[in-house]
Amino acid sequence: GVNTEGNTWGQHGREHVPARAAQQGRRAALLLVLVSCAACLSAVGAAQAVPAAPKRGIPSMIKASMVQAPIMALTYPIDTIKTRLQIPFGAPSAYQRSTSAFKVRKVNALQPPFWPGVVASCANQFPTFFIVYSTFEAARQSLEDQFPRQSKHIIDTAAVFIGSIAGSIWSTPCEVVKCTFQSGMYTRSLRGAVRAIYAETGLPGFYQGYSAQLMRDLPLYGVLLGSYEAIRDSYISKFLSTTDKKGRTIPTRAMTGLEDAALGFFAGAVAGGVTNPFDVVRTQATMRTWGGRPWWSASNSAAMMPRIFSEQGVRGLVAGLPERSLYVGLGSAAFFYAYEKFLRQKMAKQQAAK
Repeated sequence: GVNTEGNTWGQHGREHVPARAAQQGRRAALLLVLVSCAACLSAVGAAQAVPAAPKRGIPSMIKASMVQAPIMALTYPIDTIKTRLQIPFGAPSAYQRSTSAFKVRKVNALQPPFWPGVVASCANQFPTFFIVYSTFEAARQSLEDQFPRQSKHIIDTAAVFIGSIAGSIWSTPCEVVKCTFQSGMYTRSLRGAVRAIYAETGLPGFYQGYSAQLMRDLPLYGVLLGSYEAIRDSYISKFLSTTDKKGRTIPTRAMTGLEDAALGFFAGAVAGGVTNPFDVVRTQATMRTWGGRPWWSASNSAAMMPRIFSEQGVRGLVAGLPERSLYVGLGSAAFFYAYEKFLRQKMAKQQAAK
């Protein structure tokens, strides 16, 4: 099984960090926060990629999320390996940035089982997306009514943020439970894991790493939607359209489902990679407070990131990046494949009705 010795980060987690390393860590944290803010602003460019919900029937985005959820479940082992690669597994502070320490992570990551916590993951996927999308629509409508002269891009961006925060209220406890299974900290029933966490840390224990998760998920939506729309527009302009004598752009053919999936995969891989440092913080925030011994403020990602950088270096912040990019990319490919397909079906029905 997975080696979980020292997961509680006892005295080793409180060792002195040299002033110079801490200063470098603070600079790295500031840089990553700025990158996160810039990524969030990309949601402004993604506003046109999120259409208004239809008045009847199930919205296309909800239908697409129903297709995405089983794909995320089938590829769950990738997420398990990613999570284990991000955990130091009790290595002393002075040893964590060494090559040997990362080799130990890899050995632990590749040990079966690979499906622990999949029930918590499935309980997270569809409800979270439904909450995010439903809250987004309600917030957008409310903001448009209150600020009719405000820019649509600003309103949509604010609505995305509100929806993400609402979704995190449900998703964070699921993520915490999932991580305890993936790391090997708990291996029994889901109900038993929930009871154990509550008995040891109370209700706050289910929100370990909450702010880190927000810092990960807020830019994730912006980067995902923004990059997908930009890549799709560029692809259509270069490969699926031509220009007539008057300079007008004329489409040559429509996108295929395979092309939708490929572009969705690329957009998801980019979004997963950009937000990986915050995913590392979120994972380690969950691990470092287990056992009732909180380390700094485990939900304060701004406090944790300098320490992680100082102890583990850049390699620690990018741990699990290929696996996270692959996992998010596969889920995004399934989502955008289904989303574009449902949109085309809807347009075909509207044209037939005319």
